[in-house]
Amino acid sequence: MRSNPLFRKMFGDSFPSSSNLAIDLCNRGGLTNDSKLIHLGCGTGGVSSLLYSRFNCQIMGVDPSAQLIDIANSESARGSLSFDNSPLHKTPFSNSGATHILSEANLSIYQQPTLLFDEIKRCLGSNGMLLNSELVITDSSLLDERVNKFLSTSIGSGLSRTLDNWKMLLRENGFEIIETQMEPSIMRSNGKKFRRALMGLNLLRRTKQFSFSDFGLSSLEDDFDSITKSTLSAINDGIITYASFISQPI
Repeated sequence: MRSNPLFRKMFGDSFPSSSNLAIDLCNRGGLTNDSKLIHLGCGTGGVSSLLYSRFNCQIMGVDPSAQLIDIANSESARGSLSFDNSPLHKTPFSNSGATHILSEANLSIYQQPTLLFDEIKRCLGSNGMLLNSELVITDSSLLDERVNKFLSTSIGSGLSRTLDNWKMLLRENGFEIIETQMEPSIMRSNGKKFRRALMGLNLLRRTKQFSFSDFGLSSLEDDFDSITKSTLSAINDGIITYASFISQPI
C-alpha cells in the first residue's frame, strides 16, 4: 500500500512519522557528514534522500519490500546514498559499521521487536546511537478495542505501549536512554491525514469500488464509521500520540 501513489500523496513517505521529525532526531543525535546512518524501514527513500541532502553523509536505507526499494533506487539513490531489500532483522550490513540507526515506528509494528533490537546492536559501532520514534498510548484503558483493530489494519499492528512501556522495552533490550521527547504534533497531523483519506475511502465504498470483505475484513464493514470516529477522537484527545527516543547500547 505504501508504494501506491495516492497513499504517498495522502500520508507521505514517512507515515506515521514525519520528515521534519526524522531531521530533528538526526540533529539531536549529532549526525554529521562523517556519520554512517542506517535507515531501517526506509520505504520509497524520500526521507533518506532529504537526510542525505541535509547531512551529506553515508546513508544506507533498507526495507523488506522489494517494490518500495525499486522506487527508492530509481528515485533517490545517488552518491553515498544506497538502498537494499532485506528483512529488517537480517540486514546485509557489516558488524559495528554504523554510527547511527534511524527507525520510524518499526518497533511499534514489529511482531518480535527483540529480533530488531538485536540487529540494531549488531550494526551499531562503539558509541553508536539508535534514533527511533514510536506510537504511544497514554491510557490504554480509554482506548476502544475496535480502534486497536482498525489501527492494526491501517498501520500494521495493534498498539499497547505507554511511554513507560517503551522505556522499559529499550532497557530490557540493552539500551541506555539518553533522551525521550513527546511529539504530539505528529499524531495531530496524522489525524488530519486520516480525515482526508477517509473521505476518499467512503466515496469508494458508496460507489461500490471498495469493500472490506475483499480483504478479509468484513467485520469492519458495519462499524467502520463509528470506529473511525472513535479513532480520530482518540488522536485528538491525545490517547494515541507519538514520541521520539535517543539511546545507546549498554
